[in-house]
Amino acid sequence: MMEHNAERGFSGCMDSLNCTHLEWHQCPTGMAGAYQSRKGSRGVVVEAVCDEDLWIWHLFVGAPGSLNDINVLNQSPLYLDVTAGRWPPRSVTFTVNGITCTLPYYLVDGIFPRYAVLVSPHPMPMTDEAKNFNRLQEAFLKDVERLFGVLTKRFHIALHPGRYRFVKQLIIAYKAVCILHNMCVESRRDGFLTRRRGAGGTNEGGDTGGEGEGPAGAAAADARGHDGNNGGAVVGDAAAAGGPAPGGGGAAGPADAVGAAIPPPALNAVGQPPTGGMVAVIDAWGETRNFTEHEQLRADLTAHVWSDRGELLAPYVV
Repeated sequence: MMEHNAERGFSGCMDSLNCTHLEWHQCPTGMAGAYQSRKGSRGVVVEAVCDEDLWIWHLFVGAPGSLNDINVLNQSPLYLDVTAGRWPPRSVTFTVNGITCTLPYYLVDGIFPRYAVLVSPHPMPMTDEAKNFNRLQEAFLKDVERLFGVLTKRFHIALHPGRYRFVKQLIIAYKAVCILHNMCVESRRDGFLTRRRGAGGTNEGGDTGGEGEGPAGAAAADARGHDGNNGGAVVGDAAAAGGPAPGGGGAAGPADAVGAAIPPPALNAVGQPPTGGMVAVIDAWGETRNFTEHEQLRADLTAHVWSDRGELLAPYVV
């Protein structure tokens, strides 16, 4: 994911994150206060992360509809893993505007808080650089918006209000819809013509060269992912896409000798406390909620996108 997004202009990006509401028709009257949104409809909130091919990497569904995106994020298994120091891994570094960073990020809209792990658009763009960054960032964010539209078009059960008596049944039904959607994407991914595959991402044998493209690549990426506690969908491991793979069996050739000289990346980067302890939780909490780091990362990304704006914005210019 990070390699693919780096080609699109956002180095270190782990795809886009956003929320939507799933209406609940059979919501009991006594639960209307918790499950009624500001628009008057009753339902639950769906949080998802997807890539350009609309493959769902993370899914969290079941939060009451009265919560906004910030409250849903604070109780999401994805962000709980972030604050606990378990995700994202710090072993993969990326460079933005000449600065090396170790904390990957997600692209979000303006309602989300200004955390170091989230990159939102400029609230009031006054310069051409900020306007250019917002244009590309919003084009990326439309990936997850397209996902919600495709789900409702492909499965009518996701379009109409849920006619279930319990929230658990609503969650199971929507998880099944997303699993079926991922199966459809996996079976048709070889026929997609994204920017990466259109630029020569196919090898001489005719198979797609990008990792995670096609059934075999998607299955390998799925095996490396980790499952959220309540989300039910897979969150891809960004470290596996960038780190060197451990050496396999068989006779050691020249390539194996070179690979053996480079050890695999450590589970914890230098200076990072081991995961699971209170020190790691406090360290990850302070690192991910750093307002200064968020502003610095957005400024570096703005300068990086502005330096190559012609090529990056070409697919999105009519």
